Amino acid sequence: MGLDGKRDAHLDSSSVGSGAVSRLEVLEGPSGRRVRSEAERARIVAESLLPGAQVAEVAR
Repeated sequence: MGLDGKRDAHLDSSSVGSGAVSRLEVLEGPSGRRVRSEAERARIVAESLLPGAQVAEVAR
């Protein structure tokens, strides 16, 4: 682990090709994705299909 408490992996530049990547950070823990019920998903889809609905507004 690195000093910041995160796991790090160093890649050999010969295996990368251009050598542009020198560090790969693997983050653990929650992905930030919400877990939604089937009913909630159905409501969101139905709302997005209404005439005049804007996907960005439904998403917010």
